Amino acid sequence: MKRIMYASLATLVFAGCSEPTAPSKALDVTSPVYARKTGGGGAGGGPTTVVIDDNFSFEPGAAATASSFGTELQAGAVGEASDPAVATSPSGQRFLGRFQETRTQLVLTTPAGHSKYSLAFDLYTIGSWDGKGKQAQNGVFEANVVQIGYRCGTSATITPLFSTTFSNQLTVQQDYPRALGLGGNKAGTGSFAQDALGYRGHPELSNTPPFRSFADVSYRLTFAGANPCGTNAMSFVWDTSNPTQQNLNDESWGIDNVNLKMGS
Repeated sequence: MKRIMYASLATLVFAGCSEPTAPSKALDVTSPVYARKTGGGGAGGGPTTVVIDDNFSFEPGAAATASSFGTELQAGAVGEASDPAVATSPSGQRFLGRFQETRTQLVLTTPAGHSKYSLAFDLYTIGSWDGKGKQAQNGVFEANVVQIGYRCGTSATITPLFSTTFSNQLTVQQDYPRALGLGGNKAGTGSFAQDALGYRGHPELSNTPPFRSFADVSYRLTFAGANPCGTNAMSFVWDTSNPTQQNLNDESWGIDNVNLKMGS
């Protein structure tokens, strides 16, 4: 695994609750929750006694953290995984990415010894994301699926927490904020910003369809619950899937403003 550690001294504000999807009772997971970042408290079910409170904004002035980010090549993918490097958008926003869709999986590794967690982060979808797929370009492009899952200890098995689709094209629907296959929502539903990263007007950096499309969309997701690994080490894994993969200039993604709490 390519590994690197980032953090910020700044404290993050959790997104407020608005129309959460149904929780997974088996994992005691409440999420995702979406709203503008100016809301009140976050998802319930996380630790009441916080031992680890790691914040990652990927700005200069990082402090030591108990958790760390790394990247791996997705199973069955060809090539190499992207490095877990900090990118800077045309607007000057720093974030972890840009990751090429369907190639890189991002891994956040946490230490053992904690029975509950909460995880909040911003997800950036950049470029010509095709949402539910078959609506796009008369079915030429497949759905753009994002999944966040977990694995326990040194296991290679990834168990999904939440999977959904995102669209940057107003003529193409997405599943989010509902789970994969339950959608029918307009592009950008549940986001807190559109075209905030400044990729619009920069075709040399990212392909944006010229008609009724966003160049980038920003979402805030929050997960919380019992550690499904008991008190063993837990890793969160982000990955994407699309049978008709497009290159980095067409469809990429990144995360920002990550807050991880572990405790009991």
